[in-house]
Amino acid sequence: MDKIKAAGKLLDKVDGLEKRVKELEGQLGKNSSNSSKPPSSDGYKKQIKNNREKSDKKQGAQDGHEGTTLQMVETPDKVVTHKVEGVCKCGRDLKRAALKNIQARQVFDLVEKLTEVTEHQIEVRQCSCGMVHEAESEVKGNTQYGERIKALMVYLNQYHYLPFERLQEFSRDCLGLSISDGVLATSNQLCYENLEQTEMDIKEQIIQSKVMHNDETGMRCEGKTKWIHTSSTELYTHYSIQDKRGREGMDAIGILPNFKGNSVHDRFASYDIYDCNHSHCNAHNLRELKYLTEENGSKWAPKMISLLVEANQYKKEGQLDEKNIQMIEQQSLKIIRKGLKEEPPPLPETGKTKRGRKAKSKSLNLLEVFMHRSKQIWMFIYDEDVPFDNNLAERDLRMVKLKQKISGCFRSKKGAQVFCRIRTYISTVKKQGYGILNAIERALLGNPISL
Repeated sequence: MDKIKAAGKLLDKVDGLEKRVKELEGQLGKNSSNSSKPPSSDGYKKQIKNNREKSDKKQGAQDGHEGTTLQMVETPDKVVTHKVEGVCKCGRDLKRAALKNIQARQVFDLVEKLTEVTEHQIEVRQCSCGMVHEAESEVKGNTQYGERIKALMVYLNQYHYLPFERLQEFSRDCLGLSISDGVLATSNQLCYENLEQTEMDIKEQIIQSKVMHNDETGMRCEGKTKWIHTSSTELYTHYSIQDKRGREGMDAIGILPNFKGNSVHDRFASYDIYDCNHSHCNAHNLRELKYLTEENGSKWAPKMISLLVEANQYKKEGQLDEKNIQMIEQQSLKIIRKGLKEEPPPLPETGKTKRGRKAKSKSLNLLEVFMHRSKQIWMFIYDEDVPFDNNLAERDLRMVKLKQKISGCFRSKKGAQVFCRIRTYISTVKKQGYGILNAIERALLGNPISL
């Protein structure tokens, strides 16, 4: 009897070790193409295959592509005339030859001196009564930087992520100026303060939109992990840093609690709390399906990949009629049924002292998502305004990750808030086709672009 018990314990231990090995192998098999891991974690281990379908198009620009060529301007800043000199082979002086034509060739370059110093001479007059009067002027100090230089500093710091030290090197090398940390910090602060109403306007525009994209990412701030949330549309972007990732942080922002359209996001549970329509990002679903295909050998996963890609192609080509939508629904149900036979629910364990439910496999968990949340997954075929994926929000967050890669963290929450508000403005004006440098200059002058 003791030998039977010992054999049973040994089999249980082997079974547990096999599960653990399979779990660890699954972790090693994850990369940026089949999970939510960032590309930077892939390293040099192997070439990553993406989810794109191969096409017959050749590499490079396609036929009919409008290229960008340097165009001549009508009014050049400087004209240099090159005269014909010398004598012809016949012996005649070329200066006296008839002028047949003048060919214009233009060179675009930086001027040697990029800064311009304007001296403001303020008249001070004394009336016969003894009162002294000084002419009005916006220039208050003996020397000061103009708004264009301040705007350039904010532009390079907040848009191109140049830290203060490198900004100061740039200013010395290219502008011949030695700009202090104080000027750089106060320029960012002034821009932040002048954009308060603009940020509120952008939030209201997003709340009133039909479709909104949501995402969040971790960021080190004040020595702790905080969360930058983004809410995006095709024309507007909003960033906010919060202490919490979930509902507490989302409520503090105030966009999702008041939004009644369709929110596109990943399967983070906190989004589902809000009273609006929801659509899942199918780029995430494709990556998880790819993982199950490559690492688990699931038979249902590649079929669901093909169906998602086919449905997206129908949408791109404008062929999502009632017949095709019904076909997609039926195919999805068919794949789920076959998948459930392939991945049956785990049987309850008997004779065990361990409490709790037995864990489901990753394949079964994803199957249940497709079964119970089919409306959110297939929302893009029912509503023409809803996209296939959440790539818009991910593109907007990519700039935040670039900032993190360069700077590492924010030392203070105030600095993170300054970054988020200015970046909200920059991303929005860029989406709407405005020049970013001019937009920042207007913000510094207290007259930001109305968005």
